[in-house]
Amino acid sequence: MTAPTRPLPEPGELTWDQSSGRACVWCNKPLTSGAISAGIIRDRLGAHILDTEVWAGPCCQGATS
Repeated sequence: MTAPTRPLPEPGELTWDQSSGRACVWCNKPLTSGAISAGIIRDRLGAHILDTEVWAGPCCQGATS
């Protein structure tokens, strides 16, 4: 299955669970099994790289913008 093609949210819009990979990046439902990587949200603060890999659950797989 391929990753959904929706645009990813800004890093500041994520909940703690979404940014830590515990919840779907779009609907915020808890992830259990069958999750796929939705992409990497790129962010920096000076010299610090704050990239976050986010995940989509089965509920949002195949969703398009």
